[in-house]
Amino acid sequence: MLDSALPAPHRPARTEVLVRWGGAAIGAAAAWTVSSHGAGLGLGVLHALPVFAVCATAGVLAADALTPGPGGAVRRAGLAPRRVRDVLPARFGVLLAAEAAVLVVLLAVAALTTSPDDMDRAGRTLTVACGSLTQSRGPWPGLFYGAPVLVALAFGTAACGYALRRITGRPVPGGDAAAVAADAGRRRDRARAVTAAWGLLVSAPLAGTALFASGALRSLSCVGPVVHTAGLLLLPVAAVAAGTALWSLLTVLAPPAAFRSRS
Repeated sequence: MLDSALPAPHRPARTEVLVRWGGAAIGAAAAWTVSSHGAGLGLGVLHALPVFAVCATAGVLAADALTPGPGGAVRRAGLAPRRVRDVLPARFGVLLAAEAAVLVVLLAVAALTTSPDDMDRAGRTLTVACGSLTQSRGPWPGLFYGAPVLVALAFGTAACGYALRRITGRPVPGGDAAAVAADAGRRRDRARAVTAAWGLLVSAPLAGTALFASGALRSLSCVGPVVHTAGLLLLPVAAVAAGTALWSLLTVLAPPAAFRSRS
């Protein structure tokens, strides 16, 4: 059905769906290209994640920019959310902040304990010496993998932060309370999508980092039970992060609430 065949109230929601999914589709195509033709040894996937997340964020931001401006007097008072924290999904945001902290700590520890691999590529393996026995295990999330993750996280955080400020700072329409409430709902929905795009930058690398670190730690035979226990504890971290990544992806791709309520 073309937009022109839809009732007038449905058209902005339909347009937003097309723009948001268009950004995600462009991101998926770009991410596939980067992953397929980018650097090897897993770096292509690491580079593809921020490409998709930034494109998805750009789609949400473009949909917000296409939102018709206020039809009447612009209200700049505080009846609608005017601060970023007012539109963020609280529990989801707390979970992602905790996962981001775990990711940074895990990458920092890995960077401090990393060793070159058998081809002298720095930051790819974990090497331990137990008396006369030396064991090396990889892949290990040292700087070889950790540096691109941190750069992507910094860039993606800046892009998503800008999008959230843009969504929050858009003028609030005047009129009746229903129009103001609908506008606030659209802001929260778009902020949730941007937060989910940032969540992909956090949770997907955390799942991979925790999984590979766990495998390396548990495969060392000459270390004590503390190291093996640490490896086991990383498995639920990887599972939670993988679940968060899936939830984030579904949230990015979900139709806006306004479209779902009118379907």
